[in-house]
Amino acid sequence: MSIWLSVLFLGLSSASTQIPSVEWQKLNQTVGGRLFTATPLAKPCYNTYDGQPNTPDQAQCSAIGASYQNESFIASKFAGYTWTNWGSCQATGAGCSDFQTAANVSVLPSSDNCDQGSVSSYYVEALCKDDIQATLSFAKNNSIPLVVKGSGHDYKGRSSGPNSLALWTYNVKPPLVLNKGFVPDGCASAVGDGITFGGGQDFGAIYDFANANNVTVVGGASPTVRAAGGWLLGGGHGALSVSMGLGVDNALQIRAILPNGTDITANQCQNQDLFFALRGGGGNAFGVVYEVTTRTHPSTPLIVAGAQFVCSDSDCLREFIQICAESADQWATQGWGGYITIGSEPNLPLGFILMTPLINETVANASMANIMNFFARNGNNTKLAAVLTLPSFYSVYTTFIQPNEDVVGVGMAVGSRLLPRTLFQSAAGQQQVTDALLNVSGIVSYPSQYQPDARAPSYGGPLQILITPPAAYSLNGTAESSVTPTWRNSLWHIVARNGFAPDADAQTISNAFAGATAAAQVLRELAPQSGAYQNEADIFEPDPVDTFWGRDNYDRLLQIKTTIDPGNVLTCWNCIGWSSSDSRYDCYPKHS
Repeated sequence: MSIWLSVLFLGLSSASTQIPSVEWQKLNQTVGGRLFTATPLAKPCYNTYDGQPNTPDQAQCSAIGASYQNESFIASKFAGYTWTNWGSCQATGAGCSDFQTAANVSVLPSSDNCDQGSVSSYYVEALCKDDIQATLSFAKNNSIPLVVKGSGHDYKGRSSGPNSLALWTYNVKPPLVLNKGFVPDGCASAVGDGITFGGGQDFGAIYDFANANNVTVVGGASPTVRAAGGWLLGGGHGALSVSMGLGVDNALQIRAILPNGTDITANQCQNQDLFFALRGGGGNAFGVVYEVTTRTHPSTPLIVAGAQFVCSDSDCLREFIQICAESADQWATQGWGGYITIGSEPNLPLGFILMTPLINETVANASMANIMNFFARNGNNTKLAAVLTLPSFYSVYTTFIQPNEDVVGVGMAVGSRLLPRTLFQSAAGQQQVTDALLNVSGIVSYPSQYQPDARAPSYGGPLQILITPPAAYSLNGTAESSVTPTWRNSLWHIVARNGFAPDADAQTISNAFAGATAAAQVLRELAPQSGAYQNEADIFEPDPVDTFWGRDNYDRLLQIKTTIDPGNVLTCWNCIGWSSSDSRYDCYPKHS
């Protein structure tokens, strides 16, 4: 250990090479010996690492190869990233993500060099708020580039950074607590029932706990997403958001460590500015959250409309999108929320799962008649098409959503836009939506200028219609949050996804992001006055201020940021107060 500590600082930024090893030893002692060297996940598969000889471990490599597309496995590893490109240096193509080789033991070990890429040089495994506090204070006092990582489920690279120290919050998981009649600190009366969970807790465990206690919470589709991490800080949406609000609307209280090490509790009765900033400000720009209490809703039956089918040509796809666009306004009023996934050419597989707690099955059947007739006309191309009642969100989630998780273990570039309700209230607008989405599908589907990889259909659906904006939810005095106001008047959140191989070179990566930007531009032109969900947006968004927050929210957020973190101890790409020259972004892809 002493030898390791004596050279610990050599892999970090130039500022940290001036820090005596005794200071690193003190940090290590303070965090209970949980200051670790970080290496890329696939390092056991390589003969060389950062240009030096490396001894491969075939057993470890085979295990990685067998599990690199398992979301839970990836989330449980510090060097694991749901989208593998954020562990590599995309600017140069240097990385350590040859997972296909790892999955084929007959060609091991890889003769390529395993490069550190964007994986932090060292990390603290935090278990409690004291670990978070100590790491933040150390980074601030010693001017060390710091990144914060939960599960690594991030489209924008905010949980990695070359030559940095990382704070890993994955294991900040105290026991979950059900609070009947929750009274936030400093408040005189209860604001509702809630569940309190730690900063590293995942939605899978929270959904299990909620079901065991006969309640419902608003959350995301992936079980590994950290409910108190980027999901909440950026706004947070899910299938129930249409009728029950965004994640930020359901947060009753947040406890966090500020960039200067201060421990704060924020709610509608105290630290209201920080309550505003931590609910939509984005990334970890304002603090590291270690505890959240979120509102619970009664467990209630849901009407579910679902289908799995294949469109054999673009005419079929056009008809499908047109029917959805014509129905969107009515569906929103009735509380329908969920996910539509459109696959890649040539088979165009589609998934359709919507749910609502607001209507009965008779009304639902009438509402879904046109789309169900469309499925029926597809005959043998449709595997499942039904409207049914299930007893709870948990039953819907475990039956339809969790078994159909996104493909992981690949590179991914995305672009997105929120589509306003007004677009869906006229035949002309509905036609514009249909035309634009067909255009977007062509940009990010194989084969195209931006998607030449024949393996692209295996990378997951390139176009997603997420029916998650809170169109049937009334704020009713909910504390204001800092998300873009366009969430409140939108019906669809469109995500265009351009996948690529884990070991793609710099030019391939740059081309993929150019495709995501081109797709996003089509959507910007369709809805120029709208915004986008910052967690799932084009990293080259030309107007992040108006797109992610709106000018009024941004100005208020920037004032808060300047007050609590003038040195940008906590920062991330396109976040409030960020600087594109920060060394943490040196490995971002080139903008072509």
